Amino acid sequence: MRITRRAFVAGTVAAGPAVLFASRWSGSRIWIGPEYWANPLPDWSMENGAVVADAAENRTLHLLTHQVVSNGSGSFTMAVKMTPPAELGKTYAGFRFGIRGQLDDYRHALISATEWVDATLRADGKLVLDGVESAGQVPLGGEILLQLNVKADGESELRVGEVSVRGKLARARLTGNVALLAGSPEAAGKGNRWRFRTWSAEGTLLAHRPEQTFGPILWTQYTLSRGVVKLTALFPPVGASDSRQAQLEIRRDGKWQRAGTASIDALSRTATFRMEKWDATKATEYRVLYRWQNARHEWAGVIRSEPAGGALKLGVFSCDNGYAFPLPRLTSNVAIHDPDLLFFAGDQIYESYGGFGFSREPAELAMLDYLRKFWQFGWTWRELLRNRPAVVIPDDHDVFQGNIWGQGGRKIPKGREKGFVYGGYVEPPEWVNAVQRTQCAHLPDPVDPAPVEQGITVYFTELDYGGVSFAILEDRKFKTGPESAFPNGVPAGGRPEALDVPGTEMLGRRQEAFLERWAKDGQAALKVVLSQTVLCKVTTHAGPNLNASDRDLDSGGWPQSGRRRALLAIRNADPLMIHGDQHLGALVRHGIDEWEDGPLAFMVPGTANGFPRAWWPEEEKADGRYVDSFGNRMTVLGIANPERGSNLLRRNRTAPEELAHRKGSGYGIVRFNVAEKTAVLEMWRYGFDALKPKQGDQFAGFPQTWKPGRRR
Repeated sequence: MRITRRAFVAGTVAAGPAVLFASRWSGSRIWIGPEYWANPLPDWSMENGAVVADAAENRTLHLLTHQVVSNGSGSFTMAVKMTPPAELGKTYAGFRFGIRGQLDDYRHALISATEWVDATLRADGKLVLDGVESAGQVPLGGEILLQLNVKADGESELRVGEVSVRGKLARARLTGNVALLAGSPEAAGKGNRWRFRTWSAEGTLLAHRPEQTFGPILWTQYTLSRGVVKLTALFPPVGASDSRQAQLEIRRDGKWQRAGTASIDALSRTATFRMEKWDATKATEYRVLYRWQNARHEWAGVIRSEPAGGALKLGVFSCDNGYAFPLPRLTSNVAIHDPDLLFFAGDQIYESYGGFGFSREPAELAMLDYLRKFWQFGWTWRELLRNRPAVVIPDDHDVFQGNIWGQGGRKIPKGREKGFVYGGYVEPPEWVNAVQRTQCAHLPDPVDPAPVEQGITVYFTELDYGGVSFAILEDRKFKTGPESAFPNGVPAGGRPEALDVPGTEMLGRRQEAFLERWAKDGQAALKVVLSQTVLCKVTTHAGPNLNASDRDLDSGGWPQSGRRRALLAIRNADPLMIHGDQHLGALVRHGIDEWEDGPLAFMVPGTANGFPRAWWPEEEKADGRYVDSFGNRMTVLGIANPERGSNLLRRNRTAPEELAHRKGSGYGIVRFNVAEKTAVLEMWRYGFDALKPKQGDQFAGFPQTWKPGRRR
């Protein structure tokens, strides 16, 4: 299937009254406000009512609520009062407009802009409009009023006082987002700080969309289990003088009632509420309230009634590489599928998310960098998250590690970070715990809450919902690092058994003990294990060139004894296991001592696959009995491979949704029938229309049906 590129259309308006915008800035804080998106978040701040930017490449402050439209007549103007840095260097500042990306979505243009027009004042006093310089020079002393006027026919003028520069732009180049710009060829933090005091815009070419704000309540995520609702609201980094309290209300008998007050955590910017003795038979409206800038803000949703008819629909997602943000086609299809419960198996973000690299230290700066990336996850999914429960668990990239062997939470020693093979965490424990709060605070309480080394918290737990018992595991936190198992280096070649070093851990003894208890508990009709990755290596090729891949100790196939203990602990429950992580969808029956004597595992592809992987065995058939490179038995029943050659597609030359589709991206839907003790497993490709599904919209070999106790 080929998904064609669509032009950016920021809406249309008929000629009429001019749209007006005027900034209302006050206070001091990092986050500018709900009408703005800063690229990147740490480089923009509010200081005593003025916006300050650390100038560097592509530092922009987008106005979310206003865009230049694709048709209409008249013009638009923008004006800003700004003060240059004391030592100008090669810096420049002003406006960026006509900002578009490859997807028709103003949010995509925030992150992945491919086209724009710059109108700036340069450090030498020259005005520059789309590369054309002014003849005169602007005196650079004190505050400067920069004005831009653009007509529908492309006639444009940039002016400061009597100095101006004119240009003629193609009409198509005007359409898109508008932003302030603070640029420099030097890195941020070199003293090139521009100050913006007021920003205004008006014109018939501007469309005003007040609903396109983001914050100060960014989104919510919740679970319901055994009569307990836990709900987390996420916030931006507000100012020191702003409130640190949020309220939760629920609507009963037509009236709103206070259900709780929660403090906003200083590092993670989360507030978590807990409601006990919940009546799960009724759908109940809720709203989170927060007072900011002398106004009351709210975010509302519904705590769904727990499915009671014997049917439960689960949506499964993993590994969003970010280039198709905000996944408009995929999230639209998920909304049509309307799952009762969502499961995000990890890699909700990557280090490259949103551009500008990432920061490791200090912890506060690293957290701001993480939050700006995680906000993209929330912005993508918040309309679905507000009205249904969700399980969210972090994986390696969520904690800024390309691979992670947590080794019981220990600190990776200084100088041993490269490759992360030593085992442990690179980031400080307070940062790791804050990341876990953003993703896991709304999960049911941990079944064994004692922290691991460094005070890093755990979240492995059980969720009961809709007649299904879900064991939620942590694949990475307890797993032994390769360098601890092989201090002289991982042996190349040889028998797989040589890699099974005594004492190595996978899930750790605490999670194994939990699984043994959980497997013996016979209350639930169906049992499901949710974790980051499948417990075998069901890939044969990996990397940019999709070369043959032999032993990947990051996979769930190693260490073999730890894998075996985990599967034995749950074998009596005969659960369905559900995972992500590998950028490849698969359905596998595990073998422990014999073929097919272990549970069935369902692994979904990434929602936007990045690093390529494939299952291309030497045999002609992809399904059948195989032994992975660690000697583990696995029976492959279905696979969701990328298209051959998709690893060679270039992002800047391929439309994002086409790229995602051809690289094998997609998601899973699991339809549980609790009464019949079955589940239908669906594996949907990225590019389809859920309103009109057809043959080929699912990966080859799907759907399939799972029934506990049934073997191949």
